[in-house]
Amino acid sequence: MTGPRRFRAGRFLDAAAVHAAADANPRLRQFMRTVAAHSEAGEVRSRRLLEHLIRRIVDDVGDLHLGNALNRLERIAVLRDNIAAILDHVLEGGTLPDGVRVATLGEYFDQLNTEMRELSRPRDGIVGDAPLRLADDSAAYADSLLREFDGGGAAGRHAEPAAIVGDAFRAMPADRQAALRRAAELEPAALWRAVAAESEGGKRAAVADLETRLGGRLTPDEVARLRTAVDDLGRARSRGLQMSDARLAEALARIGDPELRAVVAGGDVWLTQQLAVHNPEALATLWRRFRDRGGRADDGPGFRAYLRHDMVTYGRGVLGEYSAAFSLSSIELFLKGPDANVKVAGTDLVGIGHDGWVWLIDDKSHRSSSVGGVSALTDNLVVNLRRDAADFRDALARLGRDDPGFTPDPRILDAISRMEDAAAEIDRINRRGSASTRPARISAALQERRLRLRVTSAAGEVREITQALRDLGLAVQPTGTPVPLPPVGGR
Repeated sequence: MTGPRRFRAGRFLDAAAVHAAADANPRLRQFMRTVAAHSEAGEVRSRRLLEHLIRRIVDDVGDLHLGNALNRLERIAVLRDNIAAILDHVLEGGTLPDGVRVATLGEYFDQLNTEMRELSRPRDGIVGDAPLRLADDSAAYADSLLREFDGGGAAGRHAEPAAIVGDAFRAMPADRQAALRRAAELEPAALWRAVAAESEGGKRAAVADLETRLGGRLTPDEVARLRTAVDDLGRARSRGLQMSDARLAEALARIGDPELRAVVAGGDVWLTQQLAVHNPEALATLWRRFRDRGGRADDGPGFRAYLRHDMVTYGRGVLGEYSAAFSLSSIELFLKGPDANVKVAGTDLVGIGHDGWVWLIDDKSHRSSSVGGVSALTDNLVVNLRRDAADFRDALARLGRDDPGFTPDPRILDAISRMEDAAAEIDRINRRGSASTRPARISAALQERRLRLRVTSAAGEVREITQALRDLGLAVQPTGTPVPLPPVGGR
């Protein structure tokens, strides 16, 4: 019988792997054909049932194995404690504890050896030489599997949205339905692989395989209608897998703003609704920003576009900072490393190179190939230099308070001092002298204090900066190759 502890190992099975294994096994294929022949839902139900059976059996066998393994680990812990207590007593100069014989210590080691050996033999560890029994009554076990399946307990990590796929089929024109029925009669497994493909490349390969298997048994017009029908069913299935009615209703119930709730209810399943399910707090924050910037309360497509832009921009920024940090081999020590706060004003990275120069870095990972403004290293350079230097000194002070023996690296102290000196000198330059000579004087002040200003491009295609930026001593430091982002909203 299944033990009281449940680990649900079956939920980690990949649905595609389950289906591929079923298609490759003659007995499982025959099982699906038999079930399909006696079910109104046909192939869809038979595949869902087989997946449920496999997940449930993996659950139950996993519970037996893991439960047994945990029991063995608990026994091993007790044996080790007993052995350790005896050895500690002897090593401290005493004799064997009262009531403990030399033979007892040997028995403990023998038991420990047995438990460790059985732990590495999964089947023997579960049942030894006996048959593997998941239940006392096989008929009752089978009945429980079917009742769980019919009652909707087959979800795990994946459950086929049969109702949604059925609705999509019924909404099709009659000629597409006829093409699908004809293909289902001739090549049901290949048809399902085409509908259930998880990627565009996989779908193209599966459709090509289906057409090859059909081998001219459909007319060219029927094949064209079949392609469209497969695409329609695949989109409906993908949408159903992404969001069920119950899951969406639960997400909507957590949204207090009625206007946002209405936008999510009618919104994009792959972006707006997914964010509502997985991160409602971020959704609410982005909605407030969207409205504060003039977005209309009924503009669902506009809000989706805002979400997508924000996510792409944020993702590129995070990728850019981390890629730059790991790609800049000239930097030996980072005083300010990459983080997820890419929207916080200031420099992105500050590091000390092998030659002792301090690098002030702003990452520009976006699609444009030219940069005309880097406010973190130009207009706000004085503020950022002072803020970073103050943060570094505060960090050193905290380390000193936590560890009285802490000694700061002299290179760090020297770098902080140079940053403070550069900030004071650039502030003076900004307030005095001719504006026409200001860039050259700022560049000279940075050079004198061995500070470099760099623009990195880890996830974009930045290869050029304006002459005005070059006059300040900025340079582009490519740290990666362009990363194309796929369109949002596709399958």
